[in-house]
Amino acid sequence: MYQLVIKPRAIEMAKEAYEWYNEQQVGLGDLFLDELESYYDKLEELPLVYSKIKRNFRQAVLYKFPYVIVFEIIKKEVIVYSIFHTSRNPGKKFKKK
Repeated sequence: MYQLVIKPRAIEMAKEAYEWYNEQQVGLGDLFLDELESYYDKLEELPLVYSKIKRNFRQAVLYKFPYVIVFEIIKKEVIVYSIFHTSRNPGKKFKKK
């Protein structure tokens, strides 16, 4: 099993998405977080099933929401750099902060 490390930028992006979805409909933010958590579990178990997309970056595409989880595997850690909305400038999803 891999250890999941979520960078502050990714946490902030997830928080913004949660708040936006809850403004649209009460409880929708919770559904977003539920899906995100299920993907976090998958990343801890089998992060190698997700293909490299640029250098060592990989991404997991959420099923119900238009977001991707951008991450990198370093030794036994899965480092999550962003929770990225798919309509944004794709060049900005590869920043390591």
